Amino acid sequence: MLDAKNKVIVITGASAGLGRALAMEAGHRKARVVLLARGKTELEKVRKLIIESGGEALVLPTDMTKPPDVALSFAEIESRWSRVDILFNVAGVVEPVKRLVNAGDDEIVQSLMINVLGVYIGSREAVKIMQKQLSGGTIINITSGAAKRVYVGWSLYGSQKAAVDHFTRVVAEELKETPIRIAALSPGPFDSHMQKVMRGTDISDFPVKDRFVELHRSGKLATPEQLAPMILDIALTDWPELSGRVEDIRDGDFQRLCFQNGVLIPDSIRK
Repeated sequence: MLDAKNKVIVITGASAGLGRALAMEAGHRKARVVLLARGKTELEKVRKLIIESGGEALVLPTDMTKPPDVALSFAEIESRWSRVDILFNVAGVVEPVKRLVNAGDDEIVQSLMINVLGVYIGSREAVKIMQKQLSGGTIINITSGAAKRVYVGWSLYGSQKAAVDHFTRVVAEELKETPIRIAALSPGPFDSHMQKVMRGTDISDFPVKDRFVELHRSGKLATPEQLAPMILDIALTDWPELSGRVEDIRDGDFQRLCFQNGVLIPDSIRK
């Protein structure tokens, strides 16, 4: 477990799921945790738990689909702590899980704004601050195997995650002369709201639905709390070659590289 004390760690989608688990893990390690999501009530619950564990947390209700709101939140972070060490872009939606012809205009736009625009704008604002730091910083974009899989019903979600993957590679190239790193990590399937949505989708829109039903039935889904320590450790390493990587944390070769850089692999996904 790598040291995160006093690191300023910003997490989007921090009110639930993997974002919440990362926030709790960072707080447990005495980081200065910035909680971003739209719902203030849930963020305050996370903040209370972090403080009770001896950590420090700042709640900034933020709609990641609105660039001015995102810019204001990062300005508040810089004003308070003068830096951003790590940004986790976790906020995302799998909806609509349906054939393109059945997707409504609002559904298409909303998913694009959350899954793509939010990552772009959040990363841009973080880089603006990180560029002022001698130590640079690290951005971790949470991606998905959906970026590579051709599943009916995932035309939107899969292509949006593919966009994030390529964005990660290009921004890494733009930043290669700086101490700022950016990488995309796929955690694999885990117990989440997204999994519930996919299990509840009509099979006519998502023909592979039964695969996800079986994952849940067989108890093969990891929990966010099992995955968060490894993902946080990856961001905390001094591993320069991390930048530009788009990796599945379940991949054996990647796990070996992680272990060589001081990252502990949870039993639930160890190869």
